[in-house]
Amino acid sequence: MNLKITNLCCASLMLFALFGSVQAFASSAMELKTTEVDFFNQQVNRPTKIKFWYQSGAEPCKTTICLSPKQRSHRVAIISHGAFGSPREMNWLGYALASQGWVVAGVAHYGESWVYGPENIDPSSAMRFWQRPQDVSFAIDSLSDKGLFNTSLKTDKVIMLGHSSGGFTSLAMAGANLEAGKSETYCASEKAKDDKGCHYGQQSKRKPMSDEMLKKIDLLQEQMRDERVVAVIALDPALGHAVSEQSLESIKVPTLILGSVENDFLPYIAHSKYYADHIQGANLVGIEQGAGHFVYIDKCDSEREVNGVSLCKDRESVDRKTIQKQILEHVFGFIYRNGL
Repeated sequence: MNLKITNLCCASLMLFALFGSVQAFASSAMELKTTEVDFFNQQVNRPTKIKFWYQSGAEPCKTTICLSPKQRSHRVAIISHGAFGSPREMNWLGYALASQGWVVAGVAHYGESWVYGPENIDPSSAMRFWQRPQDVSFAIDSLSDKGLFNTSLKTDKVIMLGHSSGGFTSLAMAGANLEAGKSETYCASEKAKDDKGCHYGQQSKRKPMSDEMLKKIDLLQEQMRDERVVAVIALDPALGHAVSEQSLESIKVPTLILGSVENDFLPYIAHSKYYADHIQGANLVGIEQGAGHFVYIDKCDSEREVNGVSLCKDRESVDRKTIQKQILEHVFGFIYRNGL
């Protein structure tokens, strides 16, 4: 595990030049676009709305999404949002990846995401963690649907990104599993007093699971892994307190974890650092300067709070856009170092 704490003061000249050249190219040769497409997973009777970010071709086509003729077929990325969030809050990341030639698919998780309408939000869905990887695998399958793109994409090697619960989802796609009873023990301890992640487990007031149910969940967890995910980027990932060390040690794909050190939602030690400590070769970047848990979503002006933490208002010293630019340096540095 490689640890780097960044104070977010110095920009990378190489990446600055790269972004500058990309911006110039984008303005003259292609257009960045986003499109939402509705799918339905008949196997689990569950809708899946996907938000795509991509470089659009100048000429019209007969498919739902017209990709640039210069699109590289192997550059495919998936984004999983945080609990009760939406891909619509991840534009800063989706557009940045698209500017580098990636076709990006942001998966909206039914039951959690508000994009399906408030009447379809189910608080207990946060506990059915295995549904998120099912959504992602289905999304990868759907990228090959006839009539979706004018260019065939290779989906055997995709990169997976996610924030918060989406960060766990990304890691689950590579092999992370929950350990029965671990979350309950941790959340009942004194060290979990400031951990907002424990609040989600309290929402359902569920009874202890039967042995039969535990066996069923074990089987579902075995199915979460998807061999098509060849790299993981987790942004302030949740559920570190519930994941088994053994499953993390089994993860072999390149992994980048970014977490807020002075966290106002998920304690850094119990989540981001815990993941990195147990994944062989994982890169860990600690984000300082007062960055909180929601610095990883788009800048916004809502008054909404999540478990007492503002979704849009950062601490006084925090400039969300500046931090996100620095995060992108680490993201693209990781991508290019690993030849993705």
